[in-house]
Amino acid sequence: MQYQSLYRRWRPQGFEHGFVGQHHIVKTLQNSLKSGRLTHAYLFSGPRGTGKTTTAKIFAKAVNCLSDDKPVAEPCNKCELCLEVNQGSAMDVIEMDAATNRGIEEVRDLRDRVKYTPALGRYKVYIIDEVHMLTTEAFNALLKTLEDPPAHVIFIMATTEPQKIPATILSRCQRFDFRPLTEDMIAEHLQSVAKESGAELSADAARLLAFRAQGGMRDALGLLEQVISFSSGEIGQEQVWQALGTADQARLVELANALNSRDIGLVLTQLDEFGNMGVDYRQVLADLLELLRAKLLQVSGARKTDPGLSLEKPGDIMNLMNAVATGLQESKQWNHPRLAVELMAIKFCSSCPDSLHKVQRQASEAEGPVQPVAAQVKEAVLSAQHWGSVLSLVKKESISTYAWLKEASPLVVGEELLLEYPGNYQLHCDNIKKPEHRQVIVPVIKQVLGFSQYHVKMKKQGE
Repeated sequence: MQYQSLYRRWRPQGFEHGFVGQHHIVKTLQNSLKSGRLTHAYLFSGPRGTGKTTTAKIFAKAVNCLSDDKPVAEPCNKCELCLEVNQGSAMDVIEMDAATNRGIEEVRDLRDRVKYTPALGRYKVYIIDEVHMLTTEAFNALLKTLEDPPAHVIFIMATTEPQKIPATILSRCQRFDFRPLTEDMIAEHLQSVAKESGAELSADAARLLAFRAQGGMRDALGLLEQVISFSSGEIGQEQVWQALGTADQARLVELANALNSRDIGLVLTQLDEFGNMGVDYRQVLADLLELLRAKLLQVSGARKTDPGLSLEKPGDIMNLMNAVATGLQESKQWNHPRLAVELMAIKFCSSCPDSLHKVQRQASEAEGPVQPVAAQVKEAVLSAQHWGSVLSLVKKESISTYAWLKEASPLVVGEELLLEYPGNYQLHCDNIKKPEHRQVIVPVIKQVLGFSQYHVKMKKQGE
């Protein structure tokens, strides 16, 4: 027998059994089926994996089910028509993917076919997936059919972006908004599916998968299938971390604690270890956010389980969450996510008063958050810690730039960064000014030090 993925095997065949969430929609549709008050066009909108297409197929079976002489609130899944829909061969239920059939010709062909009566059921049901992908001309052609449809036709349109659908189309549809499923709903269903599949999924592992799914049951089942294939025996959080190719919780706890203590050396070392493990840096930030969220819920009293972080004040946790979330967003704009993550870490750790120059410590103790180096230090030799961070990041991005830069002595003069070279380093002075090196250095010093440019000076002989 051909293997079926979990999300296909566990797709609900009716409203009463196996259907998770969306009770507001199910109740409304079942009431309309019982009363016979059916409209000719429905719009199902909501995030991916929340049951739009599944609901459309169940509804198509319910209006056509042959177990009664009228639409039923629950399809029997035994009659000829229900079985054909389940197998994807029903002539009276036509699925159309608007992402690949988005032109006016496809819609005109649909308009020509709607006039034909159903072959077996009471209605011809057209399910148009990702309907927002239709062209303007195609929408105009579809509008003609929606304005005056044949009595035997029902349109069910599904979309993840309802805002892209013309108002003229929306006004002719009965709209249902599918909500993201709660983590508890997903976690409970995952444990049930795992048990039926011969696997034992712990509650903590189920919640972790539910969080990763972000409200989509299809995504959750896909993740569960991946974890089951990886693991043997009981599936806990550790197996989930490993199966999904991310850092385990113990390492994330160490990273969060190092960030909280502003130990930039330890943080960069840990991030380097993640790189050696081949871990996706963006996923590290996403997982770190979940860990911090769990801690925030624990210190707020919403959860009892302590993830083991040293942070105890909600304000400290939220500050770190904000920094991590910002880093995650900015990492999407970088070709090298690792650099974005390291910059985030250095920027966050540099906000600690003890890691800055004496002038910065005084300013921090006075009041308010620590300002960038450029805004506070008027004239000083840049600290070895800050300069070491700059060199470390530049080296990872470009070895040649690092080679020219490491011989400089960094100075803060007013609100400018000055790179000073010995008197016999003219070649270094000339090269470090070149555009290919500036485009590497400037983003780093902007994030670490707060400077948007740098200047170069060579010492006079004898200085």
